[in-house]
Amino acid sequence: MSLVPIASRRATTQPRRSAASQNHQAYAFSAPIKGIDVTQPMPGGDPFTAIRMDNLIPRVLGCQLRRGYSRWLSHLGGEVRSLLQFHPANGAPKMFAAASTGDIFDATLAQPSTATPVPVVNVPNTTGRAGDWATVNFTTSAGVHVMVAVNAGGGMYVYDGATWDEVAEGTAVGEIEGVDPATFEFVIVYKNRLWFTVKDSTSCWYLPVGQYAGKATEFPFGAMLPNGGAVVGLVNWSFDGGGGSGGGAGMTNQLVVIADQGDILVYQGNDPDTAAEFQVVGRWYVGRVPAGNRFFSQYSTDVAILSERGIAFMSELMRGQGFFKNAENAQDINSELAKQVSSTLDQYYWEIRFLPHEQLLIINMPLYLGQERQWAFEVNNRAFCGLLGIPMYCVETFDGRSFCGDTLGNVWWVFEGNSDGKVDDIDGTDLMGTVVTAFSPLGEAIRTKRFLMLRASFISTSAPGVLAVLNSEWDLTYPSGAPPFIGAGENQWDVGQWNLAIWSSSGSSYEWWQGAQGFGRYGALAMQIRAAADTIFIGWQVVVEQGGIL
Repeated sequence: MSLVPIASRRATTQPRRSAASQNHQAYAFSAPIKGIDVTQPMPGGDPFTAIRMDNLIPRVLGCQLRRGYSRWLSHLGGEVRSLLQFHPANGAPKMFAAASTGDIFDATLAQPSTATPVPVVNVPNTTGRAGDWATVNFTTSAGVHVMVAVNAGGGMYVYDGATWDEVAEGTAVGEIEGVDPATFEFVIVYKNRLWFTVKDSTSCWYLPVGQYAGKATEFPFGAMLPNGGAVVGLVNWSFDGGGGSGGGAGMTNQLVVIADQGDILVYQGNDPDTAAEFQVVGRWYVGRVPAGNRFFSQYSTDVAILSERGIAFMSELMRGQGFFKNAENAQDINSELAKQVSSTLDQYYWEIRFLPHEQLLIINMPLYLGQERQWAFEVNNRAFCGLLGIPMYCVETFDGRSFCGDTLGNVWWVFEGNSDGKVDDIDGTDLMGTVVTAFSPLGEAIRTKRFLMLRASFISTSAPGVLAVLNSEWDLTYPSGAPPFIGAGENQWDVGQWNLAIWSSSGSSYEWWQGAQGFGRYGALAMQIRAAADTIFIGWQVVVEQGGIL
């Protein structure tokens, strides 16, 4: 009788495991809190990024479903092209809505949908775009606070809290001498002076310190614009100059001049009447800019500028960084954004606005491929996403809230409520968010996997409706259909689903396994959710079966 070695006998006593159980592997991923990144190769992108993502805002702790919008005013009779705000030192602030008819309406308070607002003033315009206003709040040397508003072809007006007064050309008190204010297109305050751009001109005009009327002085910029075109924008840029080109330590004020063919000039100094006191300190080229004068904005201590090359920030230009290389803020999306801007340069409106209440820098765009779309930059997490479905023709902040005007004569209170298009007390459509994450190899990239199980995790006040699949390489589509959604308020005892809802004071956690289908070497989560506002997508998990190389 032969003897069996001890090692062999021990081996025969170990439990056997099926090949299938040995090949099952699970992977967990965070939500794509770094936002959209179109610069990565498809294979093995950063799992914290997304290839597509709409209405899910990449916050620090997860991707948050945006809030909806509610009707504020209706029946304004044309496109709502501008929202104007007046903020006096004393007294109540006011907001106005300007329509393409030339009518300007008081939009400070919401009105029922059945009401037709009465315009406070009508400004006809036969040579420009009626309702296309640029405004600034200004306090004169005499302590009078006004809102200064200009509309090329419509004129210049000042509003003092009670009346709208037109400022005409002339030498009388309250008039402007030297230039027709009806040609003014844009206005800012720099060093306590009002500066104006003039339609189709390379010159700008400024008024005496602390005055909104009087003798205007021309400042020609044409010789400094090698690419030609007209000056269309001015920005009062304040930043910490340090000890470099800013001209010394501490806060620095500079005047940024933007031409429509892409030249950017930066001037520094207090007195434009004296050459030695007011000089150019920088010049850059960013490419052609969109129509209008809303494609730039001061944001914090920076200036953001849109052009056919994407979006640039003045702080990056000063450091020698470009649009697509070493661009700290927008490199992840600029190749896609540049394509969108360059194909719609002549359309209204490309607009940048910082919405402090939402902590978002909004890039509003004209209708693109028939859709109402915006880009949103979450300023704390420094990440981009898309917004979809908001009828945003112009956008402004007022009294701690955000508003937009549309092309149908409506003003909407945006980023408010649990539905899109709420009118009076009637809810609109449910909020929808979509995402396609970066593709992950889910183990060895060379091996094919069979997709088995999938689970997404959320925090919300109610159970979200979810349609989720695993896309194999390189499918960027969303699952078809609309996710089922009961709505807010179902998490009550004997109503909420057991093992899904967790009753707590800070929202509930939701996650459940579902079957997944398909094969692939790489996989990406493709998901649609229909849910309550502020629902947070936390992360996702997947189980796959590892296969062979062939």
